[in-house]
Amino acid sequence: MQALPSIAFGGFSGSAKGVTARQVDGRTILSVRSWPTGVATNAQVVRRASMAKITKSYQTLTDAQMQEWERLAEHASGASVFGQKAQLTGINMYVRLNANRAMAGEALIADAPASVGAVPNVTYEDVYVTPSLVAFTGIKHQSSPYKLVVKMSAPQSPGVSSGWSKTVIISSDVEDDWGEADVTTFYLKTLGISPVKGQKVFIETYWLDTSTGFTGQTFNDSIVCVGDGESGYTPRKRVTTDSLVPDHEQHVSSIDVDFSSGGPVVFFDAMCLGHSNVASSEAYLDYDIPQELRGTSWALGRGTGEDGKITAQSYIIWIYGPSYGDPSRIVFAHRGGYYNQHSEVMGPGILY
Repeated sequence: MQALPSIAFGGFSGSAKGVTARQVDGRTILSVRSWPTGVATNAQVVRRASMAKITKSYQTLTDAQMQEWERLAEHASGASVFGQKAQLTGINMYVRLNANRAMAGEALIADAPASVGAVPNVTYEDVYVTPSLVAFTGIKHQSSPYKLVVKMSAPQSPGVSSGWSKTVIISSDVEDDWGEADVTTFYLKTLGISPVKGQKVFIETYWLDTSTGFTGQTFNDSIVCVGDGESGYTPRKRVTTDSLVPDHEQHVSSIDVDFSSGGPVVFFDAMCLGHSNVASSEAYLDYDIPQELRGTSWALGRGTGEDGKITAQSYIIWIYGPSYGDPSRIVFAHRGGYYNQHSEVMGPGILY
């Protein structure tokens, strides 16, 4: 919506053919109705319906609750209009914060937050965009209640210098994994199109405090899509259940081993089944583990004893490459605590 000052309509308010005049602090403001420039995404449709529902719910608040929302609005800054701060009302603040919470899957709050909270700014090292990959690296992690909101545009001409008005929210709940976040699935699902080599993608990111609905400062970025294999992005090595050899005997029901890209740190999460009369479990993999990721580590384990109580254990983990006709494998060998054949090995370890 475009707001324009007017002296021709002094003292007038109302609408005529898509133009609305209203009085704000003694000034007459003309607002020209804006029309959609494209088809709304599913996420946009859901958000608009959510905002209508939230607006109606404001009428169910008590007088005391409305007064608290008015108080909060007085301490919050609105968008600047002609060099002056726009005035926010209690319902403006109520809808704005609850719309943010609803976007992140949180329930509506009837009571206004105690104050305008400070929200961290987004920091990351790089963003990579190829026709089959959209990923962030080096994200400075923020713990709960903060969630990372990512907005991105469809591919634009490389000559476009400012396309942030074309961005849409692809995810309001991005979880960084040790500073990395692969949002390829979110991008494809929301925009329905892959990035195109040579075209530009515009990006907006900010942290959302889900406990209040307040957001941090928006960080704007843009990048030209390059071809697959040209970005220089190297995904961190990881072993998952999908990595297991399907036709080989396995002694784990699930496995997730995450290798750090910045040091000899590894994180384990495996459900061990044991085998024969040996207090260990082996997982055989369908690819060759790189030499630099082979070695020995330790991790904690837990199982359920016959009396139903949790038993603490310790495990030594050996990570091997192919040998004697067997593929690469990871061996979880019990070393301490009461042994349960079915146990979970989990937590971080140092690989040496």
